[in-house]
Amino acid sequence: MAKKIIHAKDYNISNQLVSHDAVYVIEKLQKHGFDGYIVGGGIRDLLLGKRPKDFDVVTNATPELICKIFKRNSMIIGRRFKIAHVIFNNINPEKMVNQRPIVERHIIEISTYRSMQVHEHSLNEHGKIMRDNNYGTQAEDANRRDFTINALFYDPIKEVIIDYHNGIKDIINRQLCIIGNPSLRFAEDPVRMLRAIRLAIKLDLTIDSNINECFKEMKHLLNNEHKSRLYEEMLKILLSGYAKACIDKLTHLPLPKQVFPLFDKLFFKAKPNQFALKVIEKTDSRLKETSDISIIFILSSLLWNIVDSQQKKLHDSGLTPMDSLLEATTLAKEFAQDVGIPRHTYNNMCDLWLLQLEFDSPSYRKIKQITTNSRFRQAWHLYTNRHEFGQVNNNTFNWWNSYIEADNDEKILLLNTLKHISSDSSKEKQPQPKKRKINKIQ
Repeated sequence: MAKKIIHAKDYNISNQLVSHDAVYVIEKLQKHGFDGYIVGGGIRDLLLGKRPKDFDVVTNATPELICKIFKRNSMIIGRRFKIAHVIFNNINPEKMVNQRPIVERHIIEISTYRSMQVHEHSLNEHGKIMRDNNYGTQAEDANRRDFTINALFYDPIKEVIIDYHNGIKDIINRQLCIIGNPSLRFAEDPVRMLRAIRLAIKLDLTIDSNINECFKEMKHLLNNEHKSRLYEEMLKILLSGYAKACIDKLTHLPLPKQVFPLFDKLFFKAKPNQFALKVIEKTDSRLKETSDISIIFILSSLLWNIVDSQQKKLHDSGLTPMDSLLEATTLAKEFAQDVGIPRHTYNNMCDLWLLQLEFDSPSYRKIKQITTNSRFRQAWHLYTNRHEFGQVNNNTFNWWNSYIEADNDEKILLLNTLKHISSDSSKEKQPQPKKRKINKIQ
């Protein structure tokens, strides 16, 4: 398809809308005689009237040359396809710690034009590209992009957009179309099928019929993807702000089993987990207002009912609340590994779960330790969700809610009522010890 050069101002796009760091990177690349363009989601989102999350840059300079230009502020990452990161430490005067503005790290990702030449030894038996460090021209790179709306190049210095595949037309028509033969493109990278669904829902686009048909025929290839890569795609869905709609779409396709074990357990069933659904809905709503939300909070909330159910069985068998919760988290660890959750993330999730017991039985001795815990706010949001589902003592919740909002004098008065609150929250009859039979979480 012929290359089109379009004036960005015709679509109300200017370099004033682009990250200053990205513009600086492009200016420096061009001063050294190389290309420099905003590519993919950065220009796509601007054309759709959305605020881009990132501004990725593409160039004809190799990663090694990029690092020579940006020196200590850069590094090469990746194995399948090497890319360069240029790192900026920016002062944010709007965020203060001890009356000093904090320094935020910002990374501009720079990739090198990819070639259409993919060697046979770089493909696995399913046709997926395993190694991709063959560099080419801009036109070749455009052909290698997945969807037409992601194959646009924007030069913020000259303020022009380069379009090889009618991407702007598809944006105007709000259509998601793949570049090239869908079967070959999905064989190269099966995760593109999941990305198509996520992008279409997030950007309110209609998926081309060729993609939908191909998905039905080729979705089994997702079973060959590495667990960690599918985990990353699951996180993108959960943090998209449109997770509920994505999950509904994936439920009706449907996905092969074990592509997303967590979704299988919670959503892809006749009776979805209502607590988890509410977490997803509230997360979507919050993400439309702010990007400040922790994946640790989301995952711990989604897994809470699974852990809580196991904890209740263990408690009924005679274990103390703390011992039963500790053992429940141990049993859930294997399932978390199947989902792809890294160990350090899971350990942080356990902190949120263990804090639930502290909320259930607040004590004067532990109150400072609880409220200064780095996971306190996230654990409190989980406790609030539990309260909405009737899982916690109402008096205890009201005490915590008042304490969190109180000034210092009011806090002292509230601490004097702790004994009464604690006795109210522990009125349930203690279980009698009996023989335990523990089953692993499936």
